[in-house]
Order: sequence, then C-alpha cells, then structure tokens
Amino acid sequence: MAYIDETTINAIRRKHPIKEIVERYVSLTKKGEDYWGLCPFHADNNASMSVSPRLDMFQCFACKKAGNVFNFIALMENISYGDAIRLLAKEDGYEIGRSIQKEDPHIKDYEIFKLAMKYYQNNIYSKLGENAILYLRDRKIDRETIQKFEIGLSISKQPLTPFLLNKYPLDNLIDLGISNTDGKDIFNDRIMIPIHDMNGNPIGFGGRIYQTKDSSKYINTKATELFDKGTILYNYHRAHNKLTKDESIIVMEGYFDVIRASTIGVNNCVAPMGTSLTKQHIQILKKITNHIILCFDGDEAGKQATIRAIPLLEQANMDVKIVRLEEKDPDEFIIKRGREAFLQKIANPLNALDFKMQVLGEDKNLNDTKEASIYIDELLQELAKEKDEILVELTLKKIANRFQMEYETLNQRFIKYQLKQKSIQKTNNPNIKKEQKTPNKYGQATNNLLYYMIISANVMEQAESQVMMIMDNKKRRLFNEIIYYYHKYGELVVADFITYLTTKTDVIDTFWEIMNQNLKKTYSNEEIVDYIKCVNDYYKKNIIDKLKLDLKKETDPMKQANILKEIMKIRGVKTSD
Repeated sequence: MAYIDETTINAIRRKHPIKEIVERYVSLTKKGEDYWGLCPFHADNNASMSVSPRLDMFQCFACKKAGNVFNFIALMENISYGDAIRLLAKEDGYEIGRSIQKEDPHIKDYEIFKLAMKYYQNNIYSKLGENAILYLRDRKIDRETIQKFEIGLSISKQPLTPFLLNKYPLDNLIDLGISNTDGKDIFNDRIMIPIHDMNGNPIGFGGRIYQTKDSSKYINTKATELFDKGTILYNYHRAHNKLTKDESIIVMEGYFDVIRASTIGVNNCVAPMGTSLTKQHIQILKKITNHIILCFDGDEAGKQATIRAIPLLEQANMDVKIVRLEEKDPDEFIIKRGREAFLQKIANPLNALDFKMQVLGEDKNLNDTKEASIYIDELLQELAKEKDEILVELTLKKIANRFQMEYETLNQRFIKYQLKQKSIQKTNNPNIKKEQKTPNKYGQATNNLLYYMIISANVMEQAESQVMMIMDNKKRRLFNEIIYYYHKYGELVVADFITYLTTKTDVIDTFWEIMNQNLKKTYSNEEIVDYIKCVNDYYKKNIIDKLKLDLKKETDPMKQANILKEIMKIRGVKTSD
C-alpha cells in the first residue's frame, strides 16, 4: 500500500477546490459566503449541505457527513480516503514520486497466501480432486464459479507445508495459521475457500469437509495479526465494487450462501466469519451504504441472529430490512425455488418493525383474547422505540384495524410506553450522563471556543495564552492538537487539518462534534473572553473542590492553613503571609 506524505496531500487538495468538485455532482446556490445544495448522502429535500470555500470543506447538518474534498470524493465514489487522494492526483497529472512510497509490512504474508491459494487450486483440478469437484457439482457449483471464488482443495497426501518451506521459514507459516509447530498442515482434506481483507488481499481460509465425518464442518484460519473474525466480512472486497450508492448490502450467514447468490447474478452479498454481526462489521458496511438486508438462515438460530443484529444496525442509524426464508438457508432456497423466487424476496423485504410483529406473534394464538392482549402490549413496547413517526402512525392503524380496536384507546396505551421508553433512554444513555456531570454552560463554552480556535488564528493564540486547562479529556486533546498544528505549520487550514486528523481516530470524532454545531462564523471579542472565563472558572471550581476534599482529610493545622490559602488564592482573594 502506498504512503503519501502530508505535504503532497495538501498540495493535491489545493489544486482541487471543494466547490468545483462538489458541483460535479450537486447543484449549489450561494447564500452569504457559503454555498448550499441537496446532500447526496441521504434523502434530502431541504438543501442541508453547506460548502464553505473559506474552510474548503463540505458539511451536511442533517446526516452529519462532512469533510474536505477527499472525504467528499471517497463518499461519492465508495472508495477509501487514500484512493480519493490518488484519484484526484491522477486526474490532475500530479506525480506521486517513489520517495513517498512505503512498503506494506504484510506483503510477504499476502505472497504466502497467494501461493497457498494456487497450490489448493491446482489440487482441486488434479486426479485427487475429482471427488471434490463431484461434491461441488452436486451442490450446483460449476467450474466457472469455482474459478471466480478461487476455491481449492487441501489434500493430506499432497501437503502444502513442505512446498512452502522451500521458500519461507516455518515460523512464518505457523504465525499465519497455515502450519502447526510439527511442520504439518492445519487444513487436511477440505474444500478451501480463500478469505480476503477489505482491499482484496488474501488473509486466510475457510475449510469445509466434503467426504469425511468431522465434528467441525468448517474450520477457519486461527486468529492472527491479519485475520480477525470480528472485522472480516467474506466477499466484501467483491461486493462493495458491485454496489451503487442507493443499493443495499445483503448480509448472509455462510460462504456457500454468498457463492450461491452470485450464481444467479446477486453479487452484493457478504457473510461474517461464523460469528454474529459485530459493531466493527457494521462500521465497515456503513462506509459504503446505509442500507442493509439481513438474509440469515431460515431456522431458529437464523431468527435469533437477526434479532441480535437489528438493534446494532439501528443504533448506527442504518436502514435495516429483513428477508426470512422458508428453506434452511439462502443456498438451499435458491436451489429449490429458483432465481425469481429469491429476487422477489430481496425486492420485498420486511422492515424491522414488521419483522418484530411477525416474531412476537409466532408463539401466540391471536384468536384468544388474553394472548392477543399480551401480543398488542408487546408490539406497543417495541413501537415505542421507533423514531419514524409516520411508520408509528401507520403501524398503530394497522394494529387497530387488525384487532378491531378504537385507534384512540391504542394510542393512549402507546403514549404511556413511549414516555417509559424515553425515561429508559435517558437513564441508559452514557452521553446524557456525561452532560449531567459536565455543566451545560461549561460544555457549550468549551465547544464554542474550540470551534473558533479552529477557524481563527487570533482566537487560537488568545486561548493558548489564557486558558488554564480544559477538563474534558477528549476536548483537551483536540485543544492541544490545534495548538501543535498551528505552531508546526504557521497556520491552520481547516481542510488540511482534517487530513492531519484522519489517522487520529480518538480526536477526529471530537473534531466533527465541534464542527457539526452549525455555529455562525463571525464572533465578537466579548464572546471569546466569556468562553475563556467560563472554561477557567470551571477548572478553578474543580481544583477548589479537590482541595476541599484534601482539607477534610487533613489533620495537621499548618497543612490545613496552606490548603485554605491555596483555595483563597485560586478564588483571587488576597491573603497576607
């Protein structure tokens, strides 16, 4: 992977003003010193996206997408930040010299996996691989599909390890999960499915039995530096290239479900590595789409996996739909019912609320008055979590019609659950707790001061010389980064500062929290003085509170007197020695 230094990145950015790039995709209208247009990253009817030529950045105040020209290109083209830089550099004829190339430390590891893949592929086409080919043929997997997914075969009579040892040390093969400490193959007599990282580099294998009995139908490469099941999605490197911005990613459970879907032209499918969908998986998917279709197995385990995944996806503000199948899994469904039946399922998925309604009613006799009452209560409790007011209204009407109830009676009960849900959210939301601990006045003053430090060198210099300390750890880190960057480069260009913060994941989120406040860009000196005073007053209060605690614990009169003197000094009260 190529590394590009910051100076080069900033030079490329300056040759591509944000307004010119955004206008390739969006019509903009000038309002004041900024330009506004419909945000292309969500269904926008209100021109929520602002483009600031002065800050050289875009910002949507509805969906919170924001950034410099590279962020915009990366989002529009479904590519990485680094690829966005290279795309603009190439477009402008900008030369990225060899002096800024940095070798990926895992190049040798990818090389080993590629050789292993070729070895396994040669095996499956050999005489000893005939049974594996027959097994795949019985599963309706033809040679074209075998080649597309680079499927191979591990054979105990033709071990991989001795072949690789001709070129690589055993320690490397052990670390990568290919061989054990005895110099033997980890995978034996299994159909081998290569697994790749997000960039398409091979990083492991899934091995399936095909002619023997084993307690483990599948085994995967062990956890390694490259192979972390919680962050890997099978087929992601192919699927995201097939996706347009408004399409969904279909999440399935197994390799062969994904492979089967591909045989009927459905290529936007991925699968977690035998684990539940994790928050890390969801963050990876969110980079390319906000639309997810869960198409897990049709059994009880698949239903439970769906139930677990829905709240995680909803917390990430993703649009989640569900497909439930009558057969064991998508692989079997497509084989038995055909392409058109599966496409119909995908074209008409359930929304999360309809799925919950379906699940809640599965074990109840809804003709029984008592069970129907329990069912309605459970539905209303789920509905109270829903944010879409239109969906809530339609669902309440649907329930009222189905059970021939008065809408107002149902709505009154719903409102009670809605108030209860809001109370629970307020109690459980860690962000709300944090706001309770930090006075609103101090928090807002800190946020406003950081915002004006970012856009004004004068405010930055004033804050550097006058602010005692910012008590919030994350905001203090951003405060320090602003000052460091300004002194390093002699100025703070916001678009360049974004590039600088891109790799500092613990700071960039705080930066966007500050920038998404939608504050006015003009300020008075009186405002800045007030913000600094508020920040310092809060710092003094914390120090005084700590000294008071020390005073309570102290028994030595002389030390007590010194603590009191320190408190008075902080308060600005003159004391005589």
